[in-house]
Amino acid sequence: MTKIVRMIAAVGVLMVSQDAQAASWSLLTVSVDSQAVPKVVAAADKLMSSKVGKEFAGKLLLQAVVANGADPATHAFVPIYDSAADREAFIEKLQADPAWSEFVKTTSSISKPVSQTLYRTVKSWGDQVDTDHVWIAHAFQVNDPAGFQAAIESFMVSATGKSFPGQVYLSEVVAGGISPATHVISVGYASEAEMESWTATRIASADWAAYTAKARTVGKHLGATLSRDVKSWGPATLKEIGQ
Repeated sequence: MTKIVRMIAAVGVLMVSQDAQAASWSLLTVSVDSQAVPKVVAAADKLMSSKVGKEFAGKLLLQAVVANGADPATHAFVPIYDSAADREAFIEKLQADPAWSEFVKTTSSISKPVSQTLYRTVKSWGDQVDTDHVWIAHAFQVNDPAGFQAAIESFMVSATGKSFPGQVYLSEVVAGGISPATHVISVGYASEAEMESWTATRIASADWAAYTAKARTVGKHLGATLSRDVKSWGPATLKEIGQ
């Protein structure tokens, strides 16, 4: 896992030139054997309970992949910061602390890095609660960012959109290698049952039909992945981050 922790650090120190108040987050996917997952969780527990870990002001999620096609990733670390400046400042402290070196040593033989992507949150909708643990992420290649955001906004203020039970975030890709994806819509639900029920409701609505007609003119849907939270660390709530 030496490579993955180095990638976490490398992504962490990237600077973002956009709005400094926008939430900055990364998706750092790894492949972990199921028997080794408790060891990864324990290593993260120890790191986040260390002196430097307690200085972390954001929110860190460890997610298990439920469905992602042929992608070999089984889990993802999702560190979320209030801003790019906050991320850079914390990562500099983290890299210099012995607790980080211990985390690297402990986890280097039990997981493999798969991918790393840095995002900037553009806007959010819905009820931002920390009890939503099921997440579906839709990747898009967008040719008109303003038009794409406007299409989502129109749906979310519609009668159907107002009945949405979860939380949704529109984020733009800041850095993620050579990939056609420019944006991701991350949707959080309390359960897969809630997601299934809401999906049936929105698909049957004229409001959703209007959204998809508009969205298709300004972007292309590339696919989706489904994940579930395993554990989280950090003092910040989702509602507080980026405010």
